[in-house]
Amino acid sequence: MAVALLEHHGEDDSLLRGMRSDLLAFAHHFESGYLLLDREEVVAALVGVEEISRVVDHLQTLVARAAEDHSLAATDSQEAHKWTAEYLRAKLGVSRSEANRRLRLGQDVLPELPGPGAPVQAPLPVLAAATRAGALSSRAAMVIRDAVHRVRAVATGRQVEAMEEHLVRQAAESDEDVLRVLARRWESVLDQDGVEPTEKVLRARQGVFLRGRRHGLQFLEIGATDEQFEYLLTVMNTATNPRVNGTTPPGTQTNGPTRAQELLEGLVSGCRIALAGDGLPATGGHRPQVMVTINYRDLLSDLGQDGHAVFAEQMSARSIRKLACEADILPLVLGGKGQVLDIGRAQRLFPPHLRRALVARDKGCAFPDCTVPATWCEAHHIVPWATGGTTSISHGVLLCSRHHHLIHEGNWSVESVQGIPWFRPPKYIDPHRNPKRNRYRQVEEAVHHQLAHTGPSTAPP
Repeated sequence: MAVALLEHHGEDDSLLRGMRSDLLAFAHHFESGYLLLDREEVVAALVGVEEISRVVDHLQTLVARAAEDHSLAATDSQEAHKWTAEYLRAKLGVSRSEANRRLRLGQDVLPELPGPGAPVQAPLPVLAAATRAGALSSRAAMVIRDAVHRVRAVATGRQVEAMEEHLVRQAAESDEDVLRVLARRWESVLDQDGVEPTEKVLRARQGVFLRGRRHGLQFLEIGATDEQFEYLLTVMNTATNPRVNGTTPPGTQTNGPTRAQELLEGLVSGCRIALAGDGLPATGGHRPQVMVTINYRDLLSDLGQDGHAVFAEQMSARSIRKLACEADILPLVLGGKGQVLDIGRAQRLFPPHLRRALVARDKGCAFPDCTVPATWCEAHHIVPWATGGTTSISHGVLLCSRHHHLIHEGNWSVESVQGIPWFRPPKYIDPHRNPKRNRYRQVEEAVHHQLAHTGPSTAPP
């Protein structure tokens, strides 16, 4: 029996060396000839390599756990180490933080007693099954693992299970940026005290902190509340809007100013305008027009769900009530499924009041997982005007310039389902063309929907 086990281990070593050799051969072959491939072949390689990387991620977690269970740090014949993380750092050349990350993840996605017939399941069984199947990367797994650990002290067992299940499903369906937003929303729903400090705490933390002059620049740090942040970003984003003066979207490499520089210029320009006019009284400046959306019942209740602003995104009912006293608010009442009620006007171009309604519903580019804010977007007719389409909320959608052009190319399609835009990808991305919706700004709805379907025992503690 022991001989058979040793032979099996030898086969594993040979198998790993063979796989490494095959992958290197594929890399050399792909590097020398990928320009000769067609579009579908490149897409297949792109997806295939990512799927393999997720399996490798799980293997890295698994072998790190094996190193810990075998106490390799203490039994290393060349140099003993006090901690497994230090051993992995020395043996593999990874950072200490990366070694600890693998070990922490292994504690939650592997059973306490791993091996054939082990009776104990992993602490996070849904996440464990997904990583074992290679359905998500270790980075995404850590986002879920860390978020779950942060809410354990304030959430019920059923709530934690619902959170884990939903985040794992989202990780398989979307990207890691959306997953992080969704994880933060879960935390804010389950730990409302943690996400909404008291007024006294906010006053103690907020302010503009002058850090002095270094290398020819004056440095300052701003700690702002949600409503203060909304004012600042409303002004600053006028200078970063790619629809104005040809500004390049963030992330694009150019020789022009960076996004940080453009934000600063927007803020300075806003101050210049305020100083140049006569509307800057001693009690404050001209009030900007800030748009927020919230359910009317939630606005009246201190325990209701949060609302949303254009730039600050999630905003508490308390902050919205404060803005209502200090700013020109554009109130928009939303229906149960997020439709904007009692706004509509048929004409070719979307008038300002219809565009505001689209902003309230879509909150930005509605294309799946796009994060471009609403002020950078264009109003698109789902059914073209020339073919009989109407200018209405249910037949309109906000799209950034890139995704607007993509829709007009015809590979992707968009349709309105109960007043909400859904997108169907081309067959080379999804052969079944399953409809998708932008979940980046809809994550809070998903959180509450998931909690609503986990039974009465999930009420917040």
